[in-house]
Amino acid sequence: MRTFGFALLGLLTTALLATGQPAAENLDSVLRGWEKAMTDLQSFVCVVERQTLDKQLGARDEHKGYAMFLKPAAKDDGARAYLEMAKVAKPEIFEKYICTGTFLYEYVAANKAVRIHDMPKNNKAAMQESFLSFLFGMTADQAKTRYQMDHVVPNPPDKFYHYLRIRPKMQQDQADFIEARLSLFRENNLPAQIWYLQPNKNEITWNFTKLQLNREIPLKHFEPTLPKDWRQERVLPKALVPGQPVIRN
Repeated sequence: MRTFGFALLGLLTTALLATGQPAAENLDSVLRGWEKAMTDLQSFVCVVERQTLDKQLGARDEHKGYAMFLKPAAKDDGARAYLEMAKVAKPEIFEKYICTGTFLYEYVAANKAVRIHDMPKNNKAAMQESFLSFLFGMTADQAKTRYQMDHVVPNPPDKFYHYLRIRPKMQQDQADFIEARLSLFRENNLPAQIWYLQPNKNEITWNFTKLQLNREIPLKHFEPTLPKDWRQERVLPKALVPGQPVIRN
């Protein structure tokens, strides 16, 4: 299951010159800045947009919404996250995910069902998620081990963003994407945009704007509710079920 770990998003370790141009920097310095940003980050709220370009159909889809993230308050606690997006052309079509630290609640509007998934118990399990987990769930060393990464410097250099080109090494990732581009805000090293090309040549672009960092977020915002006439479905972990996950009511 491809979670929104989207497993969801610092400070640059390389000093800036007085002219505003970056000092000597490379892949390692950018990744260290990104890792430090994620380590220092306690919480955030942001606007999220996703555009999907279907090359075969020549169709473009757009979803817009918001995301929240709250770092664990205690060692044994889990991170909390919230993502809700609606289709711009048809707002009644929406996606919603709530992570309580222990479970991920996936709202499936088409089936009027809330699917409850166990969250991974360790970093190794988290790395089995999709490429988007790169944003939140990996250290710089883990990212370099899993992906072929290049620091891209445009000419002239961009004053506002860092750019990373990312290609998969592992077979499971090659099934998800062929190539990706991650753009990081220079001011805080947090993700601004991620674009990736799928094996079927479709393009997915995520944009993160209006970031509010380290603000207080009440825990009640991460409490799942069951809409009227909806049902709950428990999804057993893959490790417990041979083959495809089994869904139980």
